[in-house]
Amino acid sequence: MSYQRNIGAYLQTEQAALLGNPLAGQYLLSVNGAIDPHTPGSYVITKGSICALTLGAPLAGTEDGLQITIYSSTAFQHTLTTAGLLQTGAAAVNTATWSTSAGGQVILIAFNGKWIADANGAVFS
Repeated sequence: MSYQRNIGAYLQTEQAALLGNPLAGQYLLSVNGAIDPHTPGSYVITKGSICALTLGAPLAGTEDGLQITIYSSTAFQHTLTTAGLLQTGAAAVNTATWSTSAGGQVILIAFNGKWIADANGAVFS
């Protein structure tokens, strides 16, 4: 009996090679500070207390599509502050605040010098 793999199914190693690991190239955030708006990737908050982060503007046109995702691995009310750069689908454009539970995330995609923002486990204000 021979084994035939399902058409369209990939082994985990093949999928990682094709799509990449979403946490590959991750940056650990253990202190308050600024996130480089020109460095895409996954950022994981590991600070054992509230982490206060800032983020500047991406370059309009040049960096459109650049993605930054920030995850919280600690149960504190972390904040990300920008200068009116968040496009959230609401009037909230300055700050993202995580809930006091670990696992929340904020996804930011650069477009026209601002950040299109979405969140799970965080709110915008």
